[in-house]
Amino acid sequence: MPDVTVIFPTRNESGIIRQTLESTTRALEGSDYEILVMDDDSSDGTQKIVQGFGGRVRLISRKPPYGIGLAIREGIKAAKGEVIVVMMADLSDDPVYIRPMVEKIAQGYDLVSGCRFMKGSKVTDYPFLKLLSNRLFNLAVMVFLMVPFRDVSNNFKAFRADSAKALSLGSESFELGAELMLRMIFKGGKVAEIPVSWADRKSGEAKFRLAKVASRYASLFLRMMKLRFQR
Repeated sequence: MPDVTVIFPTRNESGIIRQTLESTTRALEGSDYEILVMDDDSSDGTQKIVQGFGGRVRLISRKPPYGIGLAIREGIKAAKGEVIVVMMADLSDDPVYIRPMVEKIAQGYDLVSGCRFMKGSKVTDYPFLKLLSNRLFNLAVMVFLMVPFRDVSNNFKAFRADSAKALSLGSESFELGAELMLRMIFKGGKVAEIPVSWADRKSGEAKFRLAKVASRYASLFLRMMKLRFQR
């Protein structure tokens, strides 16, 4: 398996971050990896827990401006692995899928995205309005951008570091995962989805606010339409 960098963007995740790191290190046992925790000024002791975890876990205390997309972009630049995996730190994403995603990258793919809405996937306690907005955005991407994938907005992705570092990413929030995948596709990258499970967080406060991010997804969609069909 190629060497891997796993990126966790965090802000006030003290209630779950130790369990997340333990689960991830178990999933990566026997492989060459590093874990980057990109922390946006947590005030609840998250940084102290990460620093005390040791091993191959590296804390990067970010400076303003803050945002999950900005944290992921900074993590991509700092990553040393040949393959980068982005996950949410609240264990809504299951680390057990890291290995099959990375192994598929090793088969020649540039990006492999976890899909929560295909045969073999499982979703637990997904808030209705968030689910509805997710399916509408992805439907628009499939129909108007002619992209044959069901869950481009999922941030749980594995991708080649060199391919990602060559992209001009501009997203600052949750829409970063969709932008990364769409730009990769439009540049001719080889992309795939695999079924994954997703479960709503059991600890801490959700950072996703539909009212705040909806306009960002709309803006991204318009930018990607222009990119897709520009002459």
